[in-house]
Amino acid sequence: MNSLAALFDPAVRFQRAYAAYLQTRLRYLPCPGARVALESVWVEPCGLRAALARNARLVVTGAPGSGKTTTLAHLAITAARTLLENPHAPVPLFFSARADPTLPRLFDLPRGLNLSNALVAQTPRIFFASAFASRRALVLIDDADALAAETMRAALKEYKNATIIASAENLLPDFVAYDLPGFRDGDLAAFAKNFDAPNAAAFLSALKTNEVPRALTANPLTLSLLARVWRSDAPLPTRRADLFDASAREILGDADETLELLEGVALAMQRGHPVSNELPRGVAKSRGLLRAAKNRAVDTFTSFSARFTHDLWQAYFAARALRHAPDFAPLRDHLSDPAWRDVILFYAGLGDATELILNLQSQGEAILAAHAAAHARDLRADLRAAVTRDLVHRAWDGDPRALAVLREMPGDAVVDEWAAKLKDADPAIRLRAAEMLGHLQTDRGVDYLLPHLRDVNGDVRDQVVKALGRAYTDRVIEPLLVALRGEPRLRVAAAKALGEIASDKALPALVVDLQTGEPELRAAAADALKRIHSPLLIESLEGLMQSPDEELRRYAEDILAIVNGRN
Repeated sequence: MNSLAALFDPAVRFQRAYAAYLQTRLRYLPCPGARVALESVWVEPCGLRAALARNARLVVTGAPGSGKTTTLAHLAITAARTLLENPHAPVPLFFSARADPTLPRLFDLPRGLNLSNALVAQTPRIFFASAFASRRALVLIDDADALAAETMRAALKEYKNATIIASAENLLPDFVAYDLPGFRDGDLAAFAKNFDAPNAAAFLSALKTNEVPRALTANPLTLSLLARVWRSDAPLPTRRADLFDASAREILGDADETLELLEGVALAMQRGHPVSNELPRGVAKSRGLLRAAKNRAVDTFTSFSARFTHDLWQAYFAARALRHAPDFAPLRDHLSDPAWRDVILFYAGLGDATELILNLQSQGEAILAAHAAAHARDLRADLRAAVTRDLVHRAWDGDPRALAVLREMPGDAVVDEWAAKLKDADPAIRLRAAEMLGHLQTDRGVDYLLPHLRDVNGDVRDQVVKALGRAYTDRVIEPLLVALRGEPRLRVAAAKALGEIASDKALPALVVDLQTGEPELRAAAADALKRIHSPLLIESLEGLMQSPDEELRRYAEDILAIVNGRN
């Protein structure tokens, strides 16, 4: 179809209008007190393109604030932009399960996409059905864990011809998980440059000077809050509750009445109580912390409703409200409810958490009690020590939940304890210690791990390399490049670790190994290069496409397809 004919084709005209609508709808991040374009601060997660290329059913997983919604919105915007350029490209459909815990049937599109009445009127009758039939539909389901299991099963059946990318805190049945890796040093630098280029170096320096933990800097939401509250003449918060306190003050100023209003609204929402009488005033005064929610079927509000811009803000304000209560009773009935988890953690971070943790333990919630201890502002010393000892034992015995909590524990006591085991005469103990230190992902743990790249036991050396690949600091790159030139077995482990880090600095060495390495090393180098989506790769790989080595040409072609976004 030529361009003139396309002007008179209703399907093409609608497709362009729809793509433009999606770009407008998702262009800005819901940031309180500011208007931030998503693309201006986007830092692509390591390995995302490779995961997308390999899987037609992918769930993007991560903790609250890790960037799940932003990732799906970016995918929708990118697909919409491509659709404007190429009328045969995939058609993105973006659903928010948190806003609407149902998914529309095919016959209910476009109404189920929350389009304007004008855009609905333009929709050709079989446009979306044709997109699914031709396998062009790209379905993006944000917060998919808010859906009932039967709803998701029905959607998988209904959308069987589509590529489906979901986001959730945990793995979903029938999906391959891509766990957001968190921001490393290079990602922090890219974010700081995008966010506030003139002050990027000073902000990064402040993160180190104030010893802000990786639990905050690796999380995109909390890193954004840190960037907003940073002042050159004041220390940065090092705990999540303190960070939200500082951010709320930054956004609301001295508006105590608004703060009290948001606390009441958040607690009512958390309890599932109606708050419609307070919402219009709350939205108007909240500086973007609350936003109005629209009925998906129409352009007007049938009844006024609203949501906090992020579930963590609702949890924070609800916890503040509970801290005003004269006793612990209002929270006690919710200790076993997963929907109250972050309220509980913020509650712990806003004051003394001794009673909370004792109650959690009495209800058999040992892991949540430990998590609350990790967040606690104040806690009885003997109770903190007992909780930490129990966590250490659970983690060493293989409980991944305990490891996740230990990553957020303040202080270096656990790191030092496991580091001491790196000197044990038993290589099995040294190997386990290296594994545990890798999972903790602390910079101090890296200091202990680096000397053991020379461990006498090959299994321990491999595990140390793997542990370094999990690190957030770029200090591990040069030692891993040295390991890449070591014995054959260590070279494979180093190539895999460098793929986890995905730094441009590893490109030359990995390209060489792709050409000259033994089969196992060549495969590891290829997988690593697929995770490093740098444009610096393109020239080298295009040259390899002329190689007489058929396998090398195939590797180069596969990597180029991912680098260029042809998945």
